[in-house]
Amino acid sequence: MKAIFNADDYGYSKGVNLGIIETYQNGPVRSTTIMAGMPGFDHAITLAKANPSLNLGVHLTLSTGSSVGGVYKTLTDGDGRFLRLDEVERKARAGETDLNEVESEYEAQIQKVLAAGVNPDHFDSHHHTHNLPGIVTVFLKLAKKYGVKVRTVEKSLLSGEYESVRTTDSFSIEFYGETATMADLQRILTDGGGESIEIMCHPAFIDYNLHTSSSYNIKRAYELNILTNPEIISFMAQRGIELCSFSEL
Repeated sequence: MKAIFNADDYGYSKGVNLGIIETYQNGPVRSTTIMAGMPGFDHAITLAKANPSLNLGVHLTLSTGSSVGGVYKTLTDGDGRFLRLDEVERKARAGETDLNEVESEYEAQIQKVLAAGVNPDHFDSHHHTHNLPGIVTVFLKLAKKYGVKVRTVEKSLLSGEYESVRTTDSFSIEFYGETATMADLQRILTDGGGESIEIMCHPAFIDYNLHTSSSYNIKRAYELNILTNPEIISFMAQRGIELCSFSEL
């Protein structure tokens, strides 16, 4: 089995960036997804250039921080800040989200990453908003356009027009919060799910920006500690589990 450890939220803050780099240099993380509109973006790009074998994707964002493209009628407030997650979800499910605005904002984020010299190999999203009604179609359209892999979506959608878009056989969100433990991580790897699995993770060193702006903060340090424990690499080697990135699928 191939396992992709993807660290979300690259670019969120310096502490997040440094934690992700630590798990790349001393742990199983080989992929990360960058947030184009967050304060740590430039720092993340600098670190990525110093670690060129770290595979980067785009962590498309509609629910945290400010937009890259400006003010939108259905996505932001009057200052260009994204709406709360619960409101993003409500509007999408009610058909009140302007999908042209979503496409414009997604494109702005992708183009900012490309302009920084990064050629992303996969797309996912913050708070999994790419799976919301309507938005998922925009997400797949752009994945096809840019020829990248994606974090798992409803598999039935990867047919017809989008049959060329690829993802892993399975995806785990379980290494998170109270289940961000060594035992749970070993269980996730043992259970597997097909020939390939993506394991979402959020390692970080806790800095002021992260601690004051994200409800998921202290547990990121627990993730960092587990992911840099040599036991996890040894565990995978003993079971023939291969580390890879999306570009290797």
